[in-house]
Amino acid sequence: MSDRIKVFALGGLDENGKNITIVEINDDIFVLDAGIKYPDKRVPGVDCIIPDFSYLKENASRVKAYIISHAHNDQMGAIPYLYRRVPAPIYCSKLTAALIQSKTVSYGLKKIDYDIHIVKDKKVMIANREFIFISMTHSIPGTFAVAIDTSDGYIVYSSDFIIDYGANEGNRMDFTTLSSLPLKKQILLLMSESCAADKPGHTSPNHRIYNHIERLFRESKGRIFISVYSQNLFNLREILDLAVKTNKKIIFLTDDAKHIFGDDIEHSDFNLPMANRTTINEINRHREQDLLIVVDGEGEQIFNNLISLAQGAYPFITFNENDTFVLASPSVPGTETASIDAIDNIYKTGAKIINLTRKEIYSMHAREEDLKMLLTILKPKYYLPIKGDYRQLLANAEIALKLNMGYNHSNIFVLDNGIPLNIINGVGRPDYSNTIQNGDILVDGIGVGNVVDSVIEERIKMANDGVIILGAVVSTKEKKIIATQDVQMRGFVFLKDSESIVKAINSIFEDSLHTYISSYYEENKQEFIDKISDRIIRFVRRETKKQPLVIPTIIDIDSK
Repeated sequence: MSDRIKVFALGGLDENGKNITIVEINDDIFVLDAGIKYPDKRVPGVDCIIPDFSYLKENASRVKAYIISHAHNDQMGAIPYLYRRVPAPIYCSKLTAALIQSKTVSYGLKKIDYDIHIVKDKKVMIANREFIFISMTHSIPGTFAVAIDTSDGYIVYSSDFIIDYGANEGNRMDFTTLSSLPLKKQILLLMSESCAADKPGHTSPNHRIYNHIERLFRESKGRIFISVYSQNLFNLREILDLAVKTNKKIIFLTDDAKHIFGDDIEHSDFNLPMANRTTINEINRHREQDLLIVVDGEGEQIFNNLISLAQGAYPFITFNENDTFVLASPSVPGTETASIDAIDNIYKTGAKIINLTRKEIYSMHAREEDLKMLLTILKPKYYLPIKGDYRQLLANAEIALKLNMGYNHSNIFVLDNGIPLNIINGVGRPDYSNTIQNGDILVDGIGVGNVVDSVIEERIKMANDGVIILGAVVSTKEKKIIATQDVQMRGFVFLKDSESIVKAINSIFEDSLHTYISSYYEENKQEFIDKISDRIIRFVRRETKKQPLVIPTIIDIDSK
């Protein structure tokens, strides 16, 4: 009997980040990755964005496993939130498992006893079904693709990858296992990333940082500062390898990379010798030319760390003309403004600057020729571009079309989040009429999903036009104002230059209070407050063309 298959994404399509793909086979649900997305200025005050996983909560009993391809936030960052509500075994590498635990702590969440299964074998049985795990080359070790066995062939999820024949052991694509798949069974469906599908050529060797910094490390007469994403262990390892070769003393300014390359995690791919480690407190005990200071972090955090360093947050560090700063952390979507601010601050230090952009160091995602190779090796019956903006999904689809391998609109699918691809008796068809609930859940501190649109609108109002806060104490029994009303303004107008506006707002507030007292009914309190706000907003908009957030607070001493 042929398997009933349904594949859809709850995130990651027509967006950058928040990747989560669902594969349903008969009654079993398998979740491939569960990541976050970094917020932009349109959602102020939000820490991160996770997928709407209502579908998984409604079908929690059918969720058999989470398959986490690698330890990047856009692939695994939502697990601490999702797992609490929909627990299921997690299959991942050892490093990924450690960083999931670390991420839970950094979010400020309570400890979770995850049911984690470290993938050590290429073939693993999950819910009585064979999964084949295939090592891939990416910017963090322990990255793998996965092939799921079905009655009609393999469903292959590529994860993030590049073709790099010189990658280190443990981070090298397993071409043998990959190329053997279509010899065993047809590849029913290939899902492959699209982040760099619109870029020509191969990613390798331009993803390497070594050639950009090797001469500097050997010839520098002063300290070297270098910024690198803490989750880009490929580039970080290049830096540390070169530091060891040139006998540098290494200082980590944050705990992220220190945690990975120190003693907390058994990281088989690299061990940093004790002779090359030192601390910020010992910086003045070493010759300047022997020092490497690593500034790392995730997302916008790395740029905040750079700004703090440049502005003197570390009293042991005073920049001079012999220092060289290598900026090797190009911005990612959602962090562009923070990146520009950080770079500007670093230039003010007086150090020599080497700013490596995406023109010099490519992100480790599959470009056109990388994707062509994967398609040519696997020759899938159906192709589903995933992970990327819409233009990138289209570019990925066009790559397959141009291969002259028989691909067309009936076997290449560019879908939106929530649109299922049903495969029945080996025949795939999108189901546009039954879209599955999806969307964004905003995480603010430890609050998940309680940042509604009205809250965001209020934050934007405060950011754009400021806030007016009005307060008064009244007695509804005596029908009088007990305490003189108080009006506070922030980010709206400069008080000394706008006395007439302030007086007018005071007058409107006082007049409204008298109306409020004389016609007071407890059940109408919020209605009166809304009327006061509306009246002041209309006045302010007419006089200043601004629309600040207005917050009246009325305390009734007679109210129980």
